Amino acid sequence: MKRTDYPEIDESVYQHQCANGLDVFIVQKPGYSKKFVTYTTKYGSMDDHFKVDGESYKVPEGIAHFLEHKMFEKEDGDVFNLFSKYGANANAFTSYDRTSYLFSTTESFDKNLKLLMDMVEKPYFTKETVEREVGIIGEEIKMYQDNPGYKLYFETLNQMYHNLPVKDDIAGTEASIAEITSDHLFLCHETFYHPSNMVLILVGKFDVDDVITSIDLHQSERDIPDAPKIERILPEEPREIVKPRSVLEMDVEETRVMLGFKHQQDSGNDMARLKRDLSMMFALDMVFGEQSEYYYELMEKDLIDDSFNFSHIEEAAFSHLLFASNTEAPEEFTEEITSIIETVKDSDFFTDEKLTVQKREIIGDYLSSLNSPEYIANQYTKYYLDGYDLYKLPEVIDSIEIDDVKQHFTDVLDTRYMVECILKPHD
Repeated sequence: MKRTDYPEIDESVYQHQCANGLDVFIVQKPGYSKKFVTYTTKYGSMDDHFKVDGESYKVPEGIAHFLEHKMFEKEDGDVFNLFSKYGANANAFTSYDRTSYLFSTTESFDKNLKLLMDMVEKPYFTKETVEREVGIIGEEIKMYQDNPGYKLYFETLNQMYHNLPVKDDIAGTEASIAEITSDHLFLCHETFYHPSNMVLILVGKFDVDDVITSIDLHQSERDIPDAPKIERILPEEPREIVKPRSVLEMDVEETRVMLGFKHQQDSGNDMARLKRDLSMMFALDMVFGEQSEYYYELMEKDLIDDSFNFSHIEEAAFSHLLFASNTEAPEEFTEEITSIIETVKDSDFFTDEKLTVQKREIIGDYLSSLNSPEYIANQYTKYYLDGYDLYKLPEVIDSIEIDDVKQHFTDVLDTRYMVECILKPHD
């Protein structure tokens, strides 16, 4: 077991790898009564085409999310009920690149930890239960189809991406989930839920040696094969967009617009991606944040309201930036946003003074967030799987210079790779 201390932020992390390859991290939080645990597999919605030990498989879209749902169902009932019985709140989620199972509790920690591990590690699928789940998730998908925000978001992604499955709903489609069988589920569980492809993160006050001993004993009692050799297969994706503009009509009261800027992925350097993501966050806050002059101008011109938001998404396989707002003048909104972008590029808008302010704000938010076990567990998982260390984030932030901000703002916000999607009420 390895202990890493971070004296600047008064944190300690214990790292241990079980004999079967499972990585375990314990973030010690003295004085905390709540314990929070995540058990995560590096397996998400984009992993529908892969090779295992050289043999290729193509499984239906939405299977990672489907598998997440099914892991809570066992032969003797719903595991949610057992977590509640032991005083824990449990949940799970699937993203593009991972699936996490989690619980928080102030009591019966050992029982809840064993329950979580057993639930995730021991699949139970039958033809009947799979068919029943198809109906449940099918209804969920139909519900999303009627959601305006959902329609706008995925239409925007489909305007940007030709081939990458980021444009596909994490839950799949009614047609794709209808193809899922128990054989598919067992294949994906055996492949991606191998301990060598997973990480267990615990945050709270623990007797670390006792917890590690308990986890090691549990893992040693599992009868599992050697780690498979997994090769994820993703299609080639050009930076060029599919189409620049779409107009949708739905039964909505307000018109909403979303702009998407597609970025070209680099060679896959983890630290370069993190710095670009942070640089873009700084740049966007400087230009479009609620304290910026441009934000007030957009508000005064009635081109945006308090629904206005922006986000930069930086993943290993894709990268894009989105703006969205309710507006009665979507074309003018687009013109104004692009005009601001070009004006900023051609000026000395970005300064060291502004960057210093941004750095102080984000460090303050970061330090405040470290009081939350939920934040630590989820973000430690994310950063670990992305190749970073959550507790070294201040060092990365400090390394960002104003030239990084200028360069990434120029590279990412290239209007040649911009799409516009408008959702308006029926005529």
